[in-house]
Amino acid sequence: MSMLGKTAVALAGAALMAVTGTSVAQAETPWCTGSDLVISAHRMNKPSANKTQHWMRFAPAEGASCKISGTLGNVRFVDEGGREMNLQVTGGEPGEDVAVPVGGIYEAAAYVISTIQGPQVFPASIHFDLPGQDGPGDRVAVAWPSGIGALVQVGGLRRPAD
Repeated sequence: MSMLGKTAVALAGAALMAVTGTSVAQAETPWCTGSDLVISAHRMNKPSANKTQHWMRFAPAEGASCKISGTLGNVRFVDEGGREMNLQVTGGEPGEDVAVPVGGIYEAAAYVISTIQGPQVFPASIHFDLPGQDGPGDRVAVAWPSGIGALVQVGGLRRPAD
């Protein structure tokens, strides 16, 4: 085989290894834990007069790269005194579990809609379990920015809306 042929074979092999290595690296991306994420809650514009809407931002901690999928578990809203508030929380969107990469410029989001039937309540924080790879993940608490109604729906984790 000529020198040019050997070089072409070596380059093709290197390219194949690079592609295969990238696929393996993506497949081995770790599942997000609480320490991998900077989580915050933000109020959005009201979708209607009797609803409030918030989004939960799941940004990467410095240098973190992980993936997350599913729904937040055991969601509880807590008042300033640390007491659980009596809110009806439903959640999840079955069938929409797609692994979302978190790292660099990539983030995940979960959307929270509440129906206001009566007065609003003003939680100090939201507590929940992150989804883990084989069951519930880390328990986290995040400051809550504003009032909500007593009926709350928490959506599944996904890429943030543009």
